[in-house]
Amino acid sequence: MQHHASQTDTQTDSRFDLLGWSEALLRCQQACGKDRFYMELGQLLQLLLPSDEYLVLMFDPKRPPELLHQRHPLQSDDFERYLQSAYVLDPFYRKGLQQGQQGVFRLRDILPADYHDYDQYYNSYFRHLKIADEVGYLIPLPAERRFVHIELARFAGRELFANEQLQQASQLFSVVASLVIQHQQQLPQHEGSGCPEHDYIEAFYRRFGTEVCTPREHEVLCYMLQGYCVKTIASQMQLGLETIKMHRKNLYAKLHIGSHPELLALFIDLLTVTEPPVRCDPLLHNPRLQYSPALSEAC
Repeated sequence: MQHHASQTDTQTDSRFDLLGWSEALLRCQQACGKDRFYMELGQLLQLLLPSDEYLVLMFDPKRPPELLHQRHPLQSDDFERYLQSAYVLDPFYRKGLQQGQQGVFRLRDILPADYHDYDQYYNSYFRHLKIADEVGYLIPLPAERRFVHIELARFAGRELFANEQLQQASQLFSVVASLVIQHQQQLPQHEGSGCPEHDYIEAFYRRFGTEVCTPREHEVLCYMLQGYCVKTIASQMQLGLETIKMHRKNLYAKLHIGSHPELLALFIDLLTVTEPPVRCDPLLHNPRLQYSPALSEAC
């Protein structure tokens, strides 16, 4: 009798979870096009991936990111700086710009497994929070290169997201994506082709280091800005490990820095003070560095 009761309890819990999901899904559908949509969506996702933080951003390369929802509003200079410029190095932003990228991704899975400095830099600078685990939804919208990024994070001291939870979230991704797309289509659309002043951020990224570094060094630099370690860069470029280390050493010497996090910090610091338009390598205007007059005249 006791064993039979245990089976009944398990079945009841299963039905309760399904009922909770169905009710939350219905509330989301009813909230499409309304201000409360992302709050309701957060309740739905909490059933899939219980988290400490829930953040929704709209990314459009032609405009600054739009903060659509945040469970715990964070007022800090670091977060404001992220929204103004630092987001350009966010791994989810870089991945979302790639054509056809959609789904549920774990931060650690889109970064090289053997690289830890980027995680430390990301937590201390981008979010100013100690994040133990982070999962992101990438949902492309029916407009060129625009996408919604949903972040679900657990802070230090909490258990990591279970693989079973991530599998279930991936299986239900199309449901969540359909809700988000339906909601965004019911909202007033941005007019015009975007913010011309904002295009400089992508131009800054593309030109950073082009006139200071050799073509090979610049290629290594671009991989480093995306968070890749030496071993992964060597694999991507099909070059020897020592060759990549040599290029990195030359980069550090030219930029007067000594580590990967320093490179990322230099990128963000210069991005913050550089005004559009960006017609040449932003590093040419870094007062810490000494370049030849020929390079300076390039601007």
